[in-house]
Amino acid sequence: MKKKLKVKRCNILVNGLLYSGSGAIVDLLKEYDNIHVINHEFNDFRAPGLVGDQLNYNSSIDFPNQIYKLTKFRRIIGFVFKSIPKFSWELYQIKRYGLYFNFMGTRLYQLYRLNQLNRCLKSDIPFDVKIQKSNEWIHRIGGIFSINKKYVLFDQPIMLGADINVWTKVFNPYKLIYVYRNPKDQLADIIRSGCLFPPFGAPFINLAGITLETIYGRDRKGAIRFHIEAIQKRLEQIGQLKADLSPENFLLIDFEGLVNNPETYISVIENFIPNISDNHKFKYKYFKPSLSRKNISIYKDYLSIEEMEYLAKADDLYNNMITSSTIGKNTSLK
Repeated sequence: MKKKLKVKRCNILVNGLLYSGSGAIVDLLKEYDNIHVINHEFNDFRAPGLVGDQLNYNSSIDFPNQIYKLTKFRRIIGFVFKSIPKFSWELYQIKRYGLYFNFMGTRLYQLYRLNQLNRCLKSDIPFDVKIQKSNEWIHRIGGIFSINKKYVLFDQPIMLGADINVWTKVFNPYKLIYVYRNPKDQLADIIRSGCLFPPFGAPFINLAGITLETIYGRDRKGAIRFHIEAIQKRLEQIGQLKADLSPENFLLIDFEGLVNNPETYISVIENFIPNISDNHKFKYKYFKPSLSRKNISIYKDYLSIEEMEYLAKADDLYNNMITSSTIGKNTSLK
């Protein structure tokens, strides 16, 4: 007899618009003892060729199944050995070993479940059945270490352009929190983190790099232009997502408001996610507003006046979101 899944926990999906500060929300929700946080960004659904692309006809043709590349034995063995930290008798290194075995055990279980799901995804069963099986997969991998937990948090589990008719069913029941940020600081953080030029592919030649260079040129100005257009596009997409989803399932948070007025925003988040307010047992243990505030207005050190002017349209979209937000008013530094 097939073992039935227990009552499904609600999935909390935390997403950001790339260097938007969504990690602050993850840190905040780690402080609640009825929320299990799955460590590291969750790519098994959203990455090209993985689960999300196998759940409708068009995407499965455009991005054929690549799951086997993650679950084949040789790759798993290589992943295990590559990740082993160097041994030392120092206390902090011993703790690292504990974290490593915890992470590795969780990841191996995730890959085991992913491999099992892939048998269904490769079969000829209808797509609605594949979506149902994927929903069961999500709840199984969310169940590890989740005894007595009401919620499971997935960090960055979906892409903005993902099929809303697919991912809402796969992660059901869900609460989606999206974080956005002042575009000038967003771009500045991309520069500060050394991520302005990697899309060009150096020191290798690749198709993406050639395409970007053809359109924008191979210099700082060109790199900034395509990053700005991407920031602008994401802001437009998040506006559409807000229109498409119910307020019961979707919460839009501005990073500046969260770190400048944490108590107000914590209250809003606790109203959005039922029955967690009494479980905030580790308040400000992981979420550090005073540290996060240091990431506000960093653009002054990284962008020229001309580069800031390129962001005019993105700034307008951001400011309109702040103005229309019921929680963002008078709490954000623009």
